[in-house]
Amino acid sequence: MKEAPLPIAMNTYENLDENDLVNQIENCTLSPELFTHEAQLRLSWILINKYGLEIATLKNCKLKEQFYINALNSQKFNLPLTKAYTEILHFFMQKSATKDFDKLLREFPRLKYNFKELVKTHYGHDILKEHRKEEIRPLGTILFTF
Repeated sequence: MKEAPLPIAMNTYENLDENDLVNQIENCTLSPELFTHEAQLRLSWILINKYGLEIATLKNCKLKEQFYINALNSQKFNLPLTKAYTEILHFFMQKSATKDFDKLLREFPRLKYNFKELVKTHYGHDILKEHRKEEIRPLGTILFTF
């Protein structure tokens, strides 16, 4: 009698090191199932740490737009939302002493569990209703209540 194969551990973006995650998004080879909210936060984290806020924002927009088009076969890329990922994460990184992504998410669980409200606070309205390419400016200084 043939033995059943052992179950394979579910692949997650967490199994990828920082370079692999960025490279797979850049090359559009990351499995679409792994392109989760948390993976997108981690991408922002990596880019901010590597390049600083301004360049990270530009790179994040370029990487994600190409991933949406080529890997997801979608025109639903949202420029303001992608900028918000970078800007909001940077804000919370500045408020924390941690240099660890997972610890930051534990310190500020709203990043993981209530991001939609953070975006609404950042822009002053709900930018998630449409997938827009036009520039939408945040309100300026981000004032999140803790």
